[in-house]
Amino acid sequence: MVPGLSCEVETRLADILDARVTDISAEALLRRDFTLLSGRDEEARQLGIVSVGEDVTVVVTDPTRRLGNVRVQAGGRGNLLFFDNLDWGGNLHATIRMLGGDSAVLFNQIGDAYVAMQDIYLRSNHQFLFWGAGASAVGLSMEVEGDGAGVVVGDDALVSGGVWIRNHDMHAIHDLATGARLDRPPVTTVLERHVWLGQDAMLLNTERVGMGAIVGARALVKGVVPPRVVAAGTPARVIREGVSWGRSAQGMTVAERAAIGLAPLSAG
Repeated sequence: MVPGLSCEVETRLADILDARVTDISAEALLRRDFTLLSGRDEEARQLGIVSVGEDVTVVVTDPTRRLGNVRVQAGGRGNLLFFDNLDWGGNLHATIRMLGGDSAVLFNQIGDAYVAMQDIYLRSNHQFLFWGAGASAVGLSMEVEGDGAGVVVGDDALVSGGVWIRNHDMHAIHDLATGARLDRPPVTTVLERHVWLGQDAMLLNTERVGMGAIVGARALVKGVVPPRVVAAGTPARVIREGVSWGRSAQGMTVAERAAIGLAPLSAG
C-alpha cells in the first residue's frame, strides 16, 4: 500500500477500507510516485515537519509541496507518516505523539481543506490513523490505546472544533466484589464517508459512525451510529432518520448524495 508500512497495519487497513469509507484503493496508491525521507532531514523540515525523539519515516507524493505545520514526537521505532500531497493547500496543522512502534499516520488528498489537530496520541504498537480524501477538521484531539487499534476517518468527513475521539475508557473499571473488569477493551473507531461530528462531541469506545451521519454538538457517543441519521445527547441516541448534510447551505450536491448511496433528486 505505502512503502514502509508494517504488515500488521496494512492487513488491518485492508479489512477496513471498503466503499463505505473511501474511494482510495491500494492499487491506486501503488501507482503513485513516493519519496521517502527521514523525519530529521532538512527536506522534511522544509515541508513543515518538526520531528523529535526516535526517527520516523516520512513518505510524500510531492517532495516540494509544503504540508503545513506538523510536529511529531516518537517514542518507539518503525513509525511512519504518509502524506499524499500532490494537491495540497498547506493547511494541515497537527501535533502527533507516537509512543509505541511500527505505527502509521496516513493523510490522503485533502486539497484546500483545513485540518487542525491539537493532539493525536498513539499510545501502543502497530496502531494507525487513516485520514480520507477531502476530510476536514476545525479542531480534533485523539487518544488511541491497544496494540493494533486505530482510527479511520472516511472521505469528506467534517470534524468540528473541540471534538475528542478516544477508543477506550482511559482506565479499567473493576467490580469491587469480584475484581472483574467491567468496561470494554479498546476498539478501532471507524467514521464512514461524509460524516459530520458537531462541536465538542466525544466519541468514547465508539466502533463505527455510518456514512452521512450527523453527531450533534456535545454528544457522547459509544457503540455504533447507523448511516444517515442524527445522533445527539448524553448518551447519544438517534433523534432523526433519513437525513444527512451538505457543505453548502443551498443543499447537498449530486456527489454528496452519491457518496452515501443516494441518487440525485428529480428535477420536479
